[in-house]
Amino acid sequence: MLDQVLYLLLGSVLFNLCLYVIAYLAQSDKLTDLSYAFTFFAINLVGFSLSEKSNLDWMLFILINVWALRIGGYLFVRIMKIGRDKRFDPFRSNAISFLGFWLMQGITCAIVSFSSFLTYVHDEKILTVGAFIGGFIALAGLMLETIADHQKFKFKLKQPNAFMNKALWKKLRHPNYTGEILFWFGIFIIGINHTPLYIAMLSPLWIILILIKFSGIPILEKTWSEKYGHIPAYQKHLAQSYRLIPFIY
Repeated sequence: MLDQVLYLLLGSVLFNLCLYVIAYLAQSDKLTDLSYAFTFFAINLVGFSLSEKSNLDWMLFILINVWALRIGGYLFVRIMKIGRDKRFDPFRSNAISFLGFWLMQGITCAIVSFSSFLTYVHDEKILTVGAFIGGFIALAGLMLETIADHQKFKFKLKQPNAFMNKALWKKLRHPNYTGEILFWFGIFIIGINHTPLYIAMLSPLWIILILIKFSGIPILEKTWSEKYGHIPAYQKHLAQSYRLIPFIY
């Protein structure tokens, strides 16, 4: 089991290093924005090919592929509209700094995939009530982040310099991240009876850690504070909304 995890980690990092070379030479954000979805799609394809193709395997394969196509499609449309991703401006042209992003992405995609990949390579899987509950949670998360991304995308096309506080974004400042966490928690639940818990649980915990402490919420809220911090309506929005979970956080 440890060998499989290490192979997954190595494969994900090497795949991202290949993409890094292309993206750095091209100095374009189109591949960079799509690479996250590409990596998960590749890992999911390899994992499924190693599985026994049970009903549970098909459930995982379809859910993760739909998720990857959805986020990849959204990011592709977005980058075609905006031309470049400003988040990469500080280090896109610096080979070492840019490499750090790709290494971290490769590690992240692997860890988040631990649960599904280890489920794929486990034999004699059966669909249980717990698997259906996990599937429902994952589907709910997918729908939530899809709707949230669509709402914000439409809003920003009309008001590119305004902060989003409509619809799902009225009470939650990051409903797309809430959906992302729900999705991977659901994937973890689907395979919970077929994976070593101490490894599989790293998948949902890692995505939570990344979004709350590193590349997600901290970066966005720092940017929002610089752009909108002086606006009373924004301060009111902060006071009347939650980051991820209503009435809790």
